[in-house]
Amino acid sequence: MKIAIYCGTAFGESPIYKEKAIQMVHFLKSKECSIVYGGSKVGLMGVISNEAMSLGMNVYGVITYGLADKELENKNITELHHVETIRERKALMEEKADAFIALPGGFGTLEEITEIFTSIQISDSNKPCALLNVNGYYDKFLEFLRACEKEGFLLKEHIDAIIVSDSIEEIYNSFKNYTPPRRKWDILKAK
Repeated sequence: MKIAIYCGTAFGESPIYKEKAIQMVHFLKSKECSIVYGGSKVGLMGVISNEAMSLGMNVYGVITYGLADKELENKNITELHHVETIRERKALMEEKADAFIALPGGFGTLEEITEIFTSIQISDSNKPCALLNVNGYYDKFLEFLRACEKEGFLLKEHIDAIIVSDSIEEIYNSFKNYTPPRRKWDILKAK
């Protein structure tokens, strides 16, 4: 299984983020998974790609020429794809991956994973996605999604389709048993 990993180019304030990223890579190695990620050598992205390569895993990076020009690319991975735009980067990562996990990150991470949530909501994608909720990082984000539901802008079934755990093993097992939610329009028609 190829897992797309979305995460930050920072390490975060607590060492737990780096520790969980490394634990995740070791678990995915034990399940013979490959990693698709944003191609960077810095922050959590660098931790994940370097750890995976040290374990002999296949690591596929996708990076924009603009970021590569800033010497942020990790050239020591299995395959590195260069694209013009962030949109192309996301599309290629989505195409290559069988499932998606977001670790803690900033705007880019949130934008990437919410695009996958949107694709699932409108049935452009049936691939599972998860939030690795390290140290409760995504708790406030999940509260926000529930507030969107309460206000009538999101449907419960789509929020519930997001796999959330601080355990990579739980996430992986959920991937294996994943059933995509109904399309937004089908749910609304049934009401």
